[in-house]
Amino acid sequence: MRRKLFFNKRSKLVFIEAVVITCGCMLLGLPLLGSGFGNGNSYYEVTLEGQVVGSVKDPSVVEQAFLDARARISRETDGLVLSDVEYSMEKIEKIFGTTMDMETLTDAIYEELRQDVLTAKRKGYLIKINEFTLTVGSYQDVLDVLNATKGKYDTENEFEVSIVSESDRELNVYTAQVRHRVNPEDEEGAAAVVRRPDRVRFPQAGIAAYDLSPLVSDIITATVTEELIRREENAPEEDLTQVAGDGLRELHFSEKVEIAEAYVSQDQITPVQEAIDMVTKDTEKNQVYEVQPGDTLSVIANSHDLRVAQVLALNEGLSENTVLQIGDEIVVTVPEPELSVVTVEESTYEEDYYAETQYIMNDDWFTTETVVRQEGAAGHHQVTALITSKNGTETERQVIAETILSEPQPQIIEKGTKIPPTYIKPLSGGRYTSGYGRRWGRMHTGVDWACPVGTAIMASCGGTVVQAGWYGGYGNCITIRHPDGRQTRYGHLSRILVSNGQSVSQGQKIGLSGNTGRSTGPHVHFEIYINGAAVNPLNYI
Repeated sequence: MRRKLFFNKRSKLVFIEAVVITCGCMLLGLPLLGSGFGNGNSYYEVTLEGQVVGSVKDPSVVEQAFLDARARISRETDGLVLSDVEYSMEKIEKIFGTTMDMETLTDAIYEELRQDVLTAKRKGYLIKINEFTLTVGSYQDVLDVLNATKGKYDTENEFEVSIVSESDRELNVYTAQVRHRVNPEDEEGAAAVVRRPDRVRFPQAGIAAYDLSPLVSDIITATVTEELIRREENAPEEDLTQVAGDGLRELHFSEKVEIAEAYVSQDQITPVQEAIDMVTKDTEKNQVYEVQPGDTLSVIANSHDLRVAQVLALNEGLSENTVLQIGDEIVVTVPEPELSVVTVEESTYEEDYYAETQYIMNDDWFTTETVVRQEGAAGHHQVTALITSKNGTETERQVIAETILSEPQPQIIEKGTKIPPTYIKPLSGGRYTSGYGRRWGRMHTGVDWACPVGTAIMASCGGTVVQAGWYGGYGNCITIRHPDGRQTRYGHLSRILVSNGQSVSQGQKIGLSGNTGRSTGPHVHFEIYINGAAVNPLNYI
């Protein structure tokens, strides 16, 4: 018996909805199945640095899409950029999945690489000045830094900075040179300076903005096949122009400036204005100073805007009690920029000048005696000089031409040649008991040293004995006249060992101390007379 199926109204509606949904899914799924499978059951997923960027059915299109994306980055990027970006593919076994054509995949890879440019290594230029280094972002930045340093002293812009290759270096290292600018009318036959083009060609053909080599490090010196500067084969070494008359003749950097191309991260590149400030501002640097006549620690410190304590800190073993000798070397600090500029300027000017003083030597006079026999008078001349300066401070002046407009008159001085006498204490030891000056209502014209009777008394200076014997209140007394006309007197002696008219030498024993004459105890009384008047002996011995 055949059964009959009956559907109520609600059951019919549910059945119809199910049929419609099933048909819709089949209509949507069939295109995906047609484009999403390799052989109906797989596709390839493309990954950049762990990030999935898309899927393709044909793996052969991935390489071209990657190259096209890199080329687009290269066109849009100012200069070359290195980055360790690699792609990978993985076969995925799935029934369902969306895929891309090559153009869409190229766009996806480009967007991913564009983000990576922000942290990629860029080409920069390393500037090295002695131990000081910095990195700027472009070749023009290098020139801007060097021109800013030069321009401070080359106000007429007569010189130009050139970057030249050092052919004897294994790596591509360049140095900065400063030369007179060549006038346009003089350029024929002169060496043309060909500056580096904006983009450097590398040995690898078709290199794009990214170098995927695993050898990329924090700083990579680029190996280039085209020099930053090229010269004509027969370029002359010397400057081709020579300006007549006064003006700047030479300008060069005091330190050697080396430039090398390097690949660095963005945060290692110094903005050009900051780089200029770093190179041109003064910083304290150690220098060696040679001690000159008259120098002391305080004089040396003051002349270099330092304190004595700072000089001592810079010089191990030096103390405030150290006696400086001429020629000693002292370390001091001076303010200097990282890159110094040396200039040679020709200057013509007029000035007064004086002839050298002439001397008449008199063997009968002491060296302390001088007489001006003729007053000097200035002459006048025109001078052309080469003035060498470092950072604007003159270091040397060389006269290369002179025209005398009026002759000078020399000063003539007559002076003695004999060494003047010196005075010594007339005894060894003794106790100082009384000085020069008023005492007990009267003038005490000498000084006293108490000593035992019989102490040896010596001539304070060599000369001739003019008095030897009893001399009133002086008791036994000796008076000696010296070559400069001065006299010395020795009183209260117990014994006299010389006689009138006898010549004596400095330090010679002339008597023994005692207590003769107007004396209150054993001692020696000593006087010095200049021009017949007694003076304080302590000012001369």
